Amino acid sequence: MKKLILASIVGLTALNASAQADPMKELMCKGYTEAIEKGIKNTQNPKQNLKSATWVKLGDAYLDLGLSCGTDSTATQKAYDSYLKALEVEKAAGGKKAKEIEDILKSKRLGDGFLQQGAAYYNSKNLVMASKYFGQSSKINDKDSTAALYAGIVDQSLGNNTAAIQSFKTYFANGGKDPAVFYSMAQIYKIEKKFPEAVEILKKGAEMHPGDKDLKNEIINTYLASNNIESAIADLEKMVVIDPKNSVNLSNLGLLYDSKAQDINNDIQKIKEQLAKSNTSDLETKLASEKDKLSIYEGEIATLTAKLKKEPKTAAATKKRIAEVTSQKVSIEEGIAKISSEIAAKKANQSGNSEVAKLPELEAKFKLNKEKAYSTYKKALEVDPNNYDVNFNMAVMYFNEAVEIKRAVDAMDMKTFQAEGKAIETKACEQFKTSKPYFDKCKSLKPDDDLVLENLKNLERILEQCK
Repeated sequence: MKKLILASIVGLTALNASAQADPMKELMCKGYTEAIEKGIKNTQNPKQNLKSATWVKLGDAYLDLGLSCGTDSTATQKAYDSYLKALEVEKAAGGKKAKEIEDILKSKRLGDGFLQQGAAYYNSKNLVMASKYFGQSSKINDKDSTAALYAGIVDQSLGNNTAAIQSFKTYFANGGKDPAVFYSMAQIYKIEKKFPEAVEILKKGAEMHPGDKDLKNEIINTYLASNNIESAIADLEKMVVIDPKNSVNLSNLGLLYDSKAQDINNDIQKIKEQLAKSNTSDLETKLASEKDKLSIYEGEIATLTAKLKKEPKTAAATKKRIAEVTSQKVSIEEGIAKISSEIAAKKANQSGNSEVAKLPELEAKFKLNKEKAYSTYKKALEVDPNNYDVNFNMAVMYFNEAVEIKRAVDAMDMKTFQAEGKAIETKACEQFKTSKPYFDKCKSLKPDDDLVLENLKNLERILEQCK
């Protein structure tokens, strides 16, 4: 909205400059045009064009026309060029009046002329020329914020980000305070992935405008865009302390705690997956079984060997059997060696996994952020019970926790399930039931929300199985 207001001011400036309804103004503009024609003739005179005053008068006539009439969109540029020529001629003649001409070239009046000229091009949608003349106005009126502001707006529209940033900096240096400009400058930095610079300029704006919630919220958005959740949480926590009844801030803070908990849980699951890959219990059970089998074959070989000595008549058959059993024994020994090697490799992998040591700390952080998310969501609902997003997030949190509990039951073997499974399954059902009122609230707030309806349908099927 603020950008549109600024644009309309530029348009109004140009419109006023080009209005021709006043007969007196028409007469005045005609006089300026005649003065320009006369001035041009004088500059073509071999004697007159060697006098700096000739060129100054022509410049004055062009500037009068540019400031007051709007009939020549290049009048101010022509005035500027005439003054430059006057300075050149004066320096060639000795330079006594050079300082006076230099003052004209730095005058507010000339800067205003370029501002008018830029406005005319802006209104005709020629942003390239508008940028040029707003920039020129800003250079001349280097203590003025208006031209710098307009130059920044146009350069940003053109994608000239470096020029826009410089113009906005000049605007602030010259006393500009519009919150929209802080926001615009931050957007340029965000496009260029310069997130610290974006946060810095937004914080300056927020300090200057402590009541502007948009600037403060944009700081949070910038942190999130740069994946800097910690800083976003820190700033939102401060905002919640200042305004504890702001349900939007509470909702956003709860969502950040929730997101952080999910990120930590993802890290936990990755470590557990690695641990599962390093788990040797199944292999060790298999190894014990193979060793038992080996002892049986070794016992049989010993028995057959003894038989061979006692019963020489059946020696041929006994030797054949000894050969068969020995072959099977060798095969088992090879299998034992392979299993032992796999166990050793997994144990080596487990001992070399430094991430495992982080697991207790990660689980503690996960629990803490989950508790903070619940607590903050509940505060948000105390302020605004009809907050759809918070109700939905609460429902999803409880539902997902129930799914995690149920997953543990599904992974149990029959013996473990018979001992522990029923109690854990009951706990999962209770958690599923806890999520339902929040989904019901979401349905009452948005009866046609397909996502809520689908979740409720799924939840009701689960609760039916819990009975």
